[in-house]
Amino acid sequence: MSEMEFESTSDRGGGRPRPRRTLAQTTGILQNNLNTALTAHIDLVNLNNEPVEVRVQVLDWGTAVTQTNPVGSLLDVTQTLAANTRVALNATVAATNHYEVRLTVGRNGNRENVLLTTYGRTSIGGGQVNGLSVLPSQLLTVEVDGCL
Repeated sequence: MSEMEFESTSDRGGGRPRPRRTLAQTTGILQNNLNTALTAHIDLVNLNNEPVEVRVQVLDWGTAVTQTNPVGSLLDVTQTLAANTRVALNATVAATNHYEVRLTVGRNGNRENVLLTTYGRTSIGGGQVNGLSVLPSQLLTVEVDGCL
């Protein structure tokens, strides 16, 4: 994983440096509405003519009505994705849990040409779960603390 970068403290009068804000794409919070675990299937493709560094996370937001910060990570992969390459990833989401899929593209890459599609499956290779498909055009861009 890349080292975390920090913003300068000179413009804030000193103090502890804060992590650099990074743009990430997110599905928002989804819920496994099944009475059994499901597989969050992710298809990721780099349509650039050069490799890019990517980070894909599936965050576990638990079952609580109010939850501050994810309770864990179901998948956290940082890798260099070769040019014109597709990769498939899977994460198991417990019954009734809320989860979020995030994609961060490194500063070296053209993020518009890195696409993520995700959907819930009853198992690896199993049928799709209605309501848990998120297409690239439906991802939201957010600013988060972090690396990459």
